[in-house]
Amino acid sequence: MNIRINGHPCVVHQNPIARYVIYSAAMLSEKEALVEIEPDGAKATPTIRPLSLGVQSTIKNGRINLTAKIPCKLSVEFSEKEILPLFLFLYEPEVKPTGENVRYFAPGEYAMDKLVVSSNETIYLAEGAVVHAHLQVVDAENVTICGRGILDLEGDYSTKRRRMTHFYNSKGITVRDVTFTGSHGWCCAFWGCESILMDSVNVMTWMMCGDGVDLVGCHDAEVRNCFFRTADDCVAIKATDYCGEAGLRNVYNINIHHCVCWNAQPGNGIEIGFETRCDEICDVTFSDIDLIHCEHEGWQSGGAITIHNGDRARIYRIVYRDIRVEDAVDKLFDFKVLCSNYSRDEQRGCVEDVLLENISVDDGAFPPSILSGYAPDDSLVQRIRFKNVTVHGEPIQSVLQCRMVAERTKQIEFEVTE
Repeated sequence: MNIRINGHPCVVHQNPIARYVIYSAAMLSEKEALVEIEPDGAKATPTIRPLSLGVQSTIKNGRINLTAKIPCKLSVEFSEKEILPLFLFLYEPEVKPTGENVRYFAPGEYAMDKLVVSSNETIYLAEGAVVHAHLQVVDAENVTICGRGILDLEGDYSTKRRRMTHFYNSKGITVRDVTFTGSHGWCCAFWGCESILMDSVNVMTWMMCGDGVDLVGCHDAEVRNCFFRTADDCVAIKATDYCGEAGLRNVYNINIHHCVCWNAQPGNGIEIGFETRCDEICDVTFSDIDLIHCEHEGWQSGGAITIHNGDRARIYRIVYRDIRVEDAVDKLFDFKVLCSNYSRDEQRGCVEDVLLENISVDDGAFPPSILSGYAPDDSLVQRIRFKNVTVHGEPIQSVLQCRMVAERTKQIEFEVTE
């Protein structure tokens, strides 16, 4: 497959699930990308997601042509199953960081056992750099990982079956623009961290438990402008001690917005749970998100928008706003208090005070939904407000119309405004 953007030939990277191009505009005035694709056998016009961007393509002389705004992240999907999708990661011009504590990886390939980052340090991966390493940030402050380069644990570099990253008990962390590909287990995993910014990052995983980003016992975190194609949850918010006691802290002030999510088997699109071993998970907002695929999970727990409270936490003041679902197979909403294989607390928590506003199913099937508290405890799912939920343009005004099972719940409300 050959690709040119604004007349420039591009490097086409490939992993087992996709081909992808990382393109940086040469100047701020370059606001559009004119993309020309020689597709290696595709005969039909591809589907370009997210659909909300309205990007159309034409075929001329065997080439696919499309125009997209910069910046954006696109999935170009071909009807021929043997042709991998093409991900386009289009960026504005990059500004190289300066300072005394910058470790610079120029274009080229690097391999190391661990990439350990200390306080007040910046790791800069230039576009064209490919680093094979396990990234580790422990007990650190004011750390930046940035650049349009790639962190890769695919193939021979995955023999130790490591997670891609390990951020533990740290604060003031920025991860910006980097592409992560290949990870055994959770890819971008933050444990007991605070003051986190994850901006314009791309994550691609294809091995089980390959979550995109996990915020475990964290607070004051923002994830924005990211692209996730994952073999498990795209975004997961949790509290557990798999890697230490820091992961058991309360979770609050989390903002996930303007992201594109493709959840492959297993897992969920945007998830709170299953591990919720803290007193409170609250003040979490998901907004302006395109769920382009939520594939069949296979263990009866998969869904697009999910809360699975498997331990004692009170989960409350949760907001989902302006979320567009294009292709969800299992469930649309799945909010449960339950005892699962991941549960460790004897006490069950609750799910309450959740607002879902401007949620739309724009394409694909109309999945069922489940809201379920826990018996015999008084662990309810309650005060759940659905405002302006639509399926294929039709407003949803009741539990029945939403194809929803609701048990051990209170105050489930539907509202439609003109």
